[in-house]
Amino acid sequence: MTKFVICIGALFTAFNSYADGIQKPNDSSWWSFFSSEAEQVLVLRVAEPFVDLRSGPATGYPVFHVSERGETLTIISRKTDWVNVKDSTGRTGWVSVADVQKMQNLAGSPVMLDEPKFEDFNTHPWEAGLLAGDFDKSSVNSAYVGYWMTDNLSLELWASQVLGEASESKLLSLNIVHQVFPTWRFSPFFTLGAGKIFIKPKATLSNESERNEDTLNVGAGVRYYLSNRYFLRFEVKDYKIFTNRETNEEAIEWKLGLSVFF
Repeated sequence: MTKFVICIGALFTAFNSYADGIQKPNDSSWWSFFSSEAEQVLVLRVAEPFVDLRSGPATGYPVFHVSERGETLTIISRKTDWVNVKDSTGRTGWVSVADVQKMQNLAGSPVMLDEPKFEDFNTHPWEAGLLAGDFDKSSVNSAYVGYWMTDNLSLELWASQVLGEASESKLLSLNIVHQVFPTWRFSPFFTLGAGKIFIKPKATLSNESERNEDTLNVGAGVRYYLSNRYFLRFEVKDYKIFTNRETNEEAIEWKLGLSVFF
């Protein structure tokens, strides 16, 4: 499980680096307002009777100062739904995005912010993720990459490692996923796929030889969108393993993990 946590951290780092390398939108966009690469300084004027400055980026932090109508605030950075600002005296604090949207620029025009929403995921057709769970009472670690062909259908390539007491197995599969309600934040899906399983018995525990078997799987799961790029994924799959023995084998798998769009 420690390795899985490390992989999750690596996935965050890799895709954050990827996003930093993407060409940013024009200077009028919300992204450019908070880009560390943007050389412009954004100064806004308070249009409401007052705005609360908090000591941290959440409502749980106390209000330590109130900026009144007509005062100017300079944007420093953003953290989730909060913006770090500095007033004319050099005092810094945190203001909610909702309050920023009520301010004006120095020309007196309302601030127009093109803020990303979680629905924007459908503009990124590729996704990838790391998941961990249980495969027939053995631990399993999985990675996948997927491509959305339509709003509802995607094609996914999976690679998994199953660590059992008597054997170690590797799974490769190609799945098609049907997401019934793609714009829902909490979104169910169904999946169907086929692939191969490579079973390597542990020599000290078993006299069996290595096996390569064909597999079919069917499953269902849910996705919960954390932001416009990240989402949690939980799924359960029922595997049918076709063997050369008298009977085929079956295995139930469940996994939970983090995925990202790019």
